[in-house]
Amino acid sequence: MGLSAATTAVGVAQQAQQAQQAAAQQASRAWQAAYQTAYQTAQARNAAAVSEYNAQDAERRGAVEEERQRRKTSLLLGTLQARFAAQGSDLLGSPLDLLGDAAAFGEQDALATRYQAVREAWNQRIQAANQTAQADFLANSVVPPLTNHDPGLGIAQSLLGGATNLLGIAERRNLLPKT
Repeated sequence: MGLSAATTAVGVAQQAQQAQQAAAQQASRAWQAAYQTAYQTAQARNAAAVSEYNAQDAERRGAVEEERQRRKTSLLLGTLQARFAAQGSDLLGSPLDLLGDAAAFGEQDALATRYQAVREAWNQRIQAANQTAQADFLANSVVPPLTNHDPGLGIAQSLLGGATNLLGIAERRNLLPKT
């Protein structure tokens, strides 16, 4: 019986040590997972901010390019008017049609430039929204460490198992009182 009690005590000590090691490993894994998730969340938020900056930059560049295209068209119209005037044209009929066509094509180019910039900005904003959604998902997916894990439960089970073994030995040897 003494040997069984000693075996139970050694088992309890081993259970306690294993429970502590398991708890430490679990805490370490939980910390690493939380750190990794926080890092990925920060990366996604930074990428979203960069995408929004790129969208604003695309809009600024588009506005500048659109204005440049309008100036270019204005210069072309001025040049055409000067040429027609130098030829002695009264700017009616065909010369007026040419000026109108040049103005229309110039405006079309300016609007196409604006459209391209708006489309690029829209794509950047969609990308920013996706990255923000990913950051939100990551931030909300952090799994808290198990709080209901009780290392003492394994110890209690070991003690109960040892006590059951002792009772079984005592019963086989008829050491228990009869009721």
